[in-house]
Parts: sequence; structure tokens; C-alpha cells
Amino acid sequence: MIPFVARNVFRLQETFLGRPSFIILNELNKSQWWKKEELEALRLHRLKQLIHTAYDHTPFWRHLMDDSRIHPEDIRSLKDLTKFPLLEKLTLRENREQMVWKEEGKRIQLVRTSGSTNEALEFYTSSSREAHINAARMRGHEWVGVRRGEKEMYYWGSPVELSKQDKIKRVRDLFINDGLCNGFELNCDRVRQYFEQWCSWKPKCLFGYPSTFVLTVNMCKEIGLDLTELKFSGLQVIITTSEMLSDVDRDIISRSFGVPVYDSFGLREGGLVGHECAHHTMHCMDEQVILETIDPNTLEPVHGEGELVVTNIVGPAFPIIRYRTGDIVTLSDQSCACGRSLSSINISGGRAVEFIVTKEGKWVVGYSFIYIARSVKGIVKFQVIQEKLGEIRVRLAVDDSFPADGPDQVKSQVQKRLQSDDHIIVELVDDIKPAPSGKYRPVISKVAEEMFKTCSFC
Repeated sequence: MIPFVARNVFRLQETFLGRPSFIILNELNKSQWWKKEELEALRLHRLKQLIHTAYDHTPFWRHLMDDSRIHPEDIRSLKDLTKFPLLEKLTLRENREQMVWKEEGKRIQLVRTSGSTNEALEFYTSSSREAHINAARMRGHEWVGVRRGEKEMYYWGSPVELSKQDKIKRVRDLFINDGLCNGFELNCDRVRQYFEQWCSWKPKCLFGYPSTFVLTVNMCKEIGLDLTELKFSGLQVIITTSEMLSDVDRDIISRSFGVPVYDSFGLREGGLVGHECAHHTMHCMDEQVILETIDPNTLEPVHGEGELVVTNIVGPAFPIIRYRTGDIVTLSDQSCACGRSLSSINISGGRAVEFIVTKEGKWVVGYSFIYIARSVKGIVKFQVIQEKLGEIRVRLAVDDSFPADGPDQVKSQVQKRLQSDDHIIVELVDDIKPAPSGKYRPVISKVAEEMFKTCSFC
């Protein structure tokens, strides 16, 4: 599809869904150049609106503010936000229905995410909230030379079996120049097929997980494919998401594909937090989120490295105020050569992912198990462990809504996802403890670790 036409098809789609994404994009493209004082005034205005909305329309926040003796009029500066207690995942999960304003606007809907910390979470979103996220992502992509309507290949999860709705979405995606390749389940034959598809379709941007790109690089080396050929087919940039992008992995991906690699960072319940510009500064979406850092042990505010706390100031349907993310970051107000007045963030610790390797030699990315956790009610935490080839153990911490046949459902979903006859063991446990770093590891595979050491992928 011609980029100009694809862009306008997407614009029509957003309008139909009640999402003023392009109006917000235009606003963002102006506000990024504002003076810091102007930007802070906008943030304070939106924070005040959010606090008033939370108090007037959600029982949870009204009771919390009353109990804490906080009145909406008490919020006179961004620093006053610290009057609120920290919001934990457990609190959000247990009080979800008391935190939503279902009359806020169009398409108030419940979504489920397990995130990369393997803790299941359900929350509400709306057309207005999604419009802000879409606009922020479009702006971030424009920073590195990719405009909505130009060909982008999304290299991440896709359904094992396409439903009627999935097939309709695939057709729609063709009209807006969005492609999709399943980066969750890889083997050398599939990577060869994707390489040929990309050379033919000629995407300008590949968008996906760092670990998937690194595995693709290793497999292509083993089967003799030169990924730099994609550059001559139109590839100009790779954008990564969802995992921590190390300097080593960035260099491996960039050298192998022959194009620059830029990172983005967000969380589904908190919104898009940051996106790198052409100078590799990850700018914060200051118009949409207020960010803090705390000591994860004492919970006291810190300057420099600390646990990220997010307040989303453009999501009135489901107010997120001082939400602990578990991610370790460093915030900065240093200026960037790009000239934007937005602050910046450096991800110094947090999300990581591993792979499961099936008996047939297929590499299945850890994030694919998140979809299984979303599909079965009552899963609070999960962890997948592979100590030897051919056997996979799934550990589950569940609540009272977990069905009696839940273990069988999980086993069936895993077998469907893997499409392999590996032995699946499902264990119910009281809790799943984090690693010494404080982060949960969704997948622990000694098999994949050993194969990475020996560089054997096919």
C-alpha cells in the first residue's frame, strides 16, 4: 500500500474507534519543543484533572484520599504527588472494579497483561487512553525516521491458530502497511522463510524484542544468510521493545542487519514511558506520565538509580497514581543534542527474557507463555522451567478463580503453543519468589543457556 494512503486508512480506523490519535500527535510534536516551564505547567494541569477525576468518579481513590486526608485541592505542584501512597500491583489487582470510571468515554474495556514479571494483571483502558499511547508511539517512531503508513514489520507473537477476527485483522493490517511475523517460535527454516518474506515485502522498520533479534542473528549466521541484504531492500531502522536492550545486543543486532537500533520502553498498565531519538537518548513522554524513582527497599525517593514509579496523567478511565513498576532506572533532565526539552530515562535493570527449546529444535520465546497466563483465569504468577530437553515444568501460583480443570487447560495451551510432544508438568505452588535481583524470571531454561554457550541453534 502507498504510504500516504496507508496513513489515511489508519487515520480513518482511529476515528472510527473514537481515538483522536493524530490530533494528539500534532500536539505532541509541538509540546516537545516547549520551554520546560510550559511543559511543567501542562503536566501540573493534567495531574490536577486526574486527581479530581479519581476523587469524583472512583470509589477506591475517593476512600484512599479521604483516609489519607488528601483533598484534590491540596495538589498544587508536582511534588505534592508524593502525598499519595505507592500503588502496588496487588492493590490494583484486588481493587480493580473500584478504580475504574466506566462512563469516562468510548470503548472502556478490560484488558489482561502478565507483563515480563509473570504477575497476571487486569485493568481497564479506553479510547482516549489508547489514543495517547498510539500518538506517543507514532511520535517516537518519527524521531528515528519512520512515519505511520510506511511499512513496519512487527516481529513478535501471533496466534497459533488464526480466528476469524485474527484473519480480518491481518487483512486490515495490509491496508495500513503493518506486517506480522511470529517471533515467539523460531527455528532455522522459519527464519529463512522470514528473511525471504522481508526481502520481498521491503519493510522500512523491524519492530520486536531484542532477544528475538539476537537469536535471529545467530541462526542466520549458522545457515549462511546475510541480513545486511535487507538494507538494500529498504530496511532503515530496527526498534526494540519490552526487554532491556544491552549495549552488547544493540551492537550485535546493528552490525548484523547493517542499520541503527533504537529502543522504546513502556508497560501496558502505565503507558509508553520512553522512546529513543536519533541520538539514542531515551526521552520520557513527559506530557503523559510523571516519573519518580525510589529505593526499592526503603521506598524513599532517590535521585539517580532507583525503582521506577509511574503516574499516568492521560488515563482518567482507570487512574494510575504512583504505581511501582519493579524496573530499575535512572532519570535525567540533561539536554540532548536533538534539542527536545523532554527529560530522559536510562534502563539499568529489569526485564529480561529467555527461551524454551523443544525436542524438534524450535526456540520458543518466554513471552509466548504470557499469552497462556492471560487465557486461563486465576493465574496470579507463573514460571516455566526447563532443566533438560523434552521436559517442561510450569509452576503456577493461583487464586480462588482458578478453575478445577485449570492445570489441564494450561497443559493443553502449552502443547498447542509449542506444537511438540515435550512432556509438560504443571505444578500449583503457594508463591513464586523473585530472583536475588528482585525481578521475577518468567522462564529459566538450562537447555537454552547451554546451547547459547556452544553457539548451537539449528
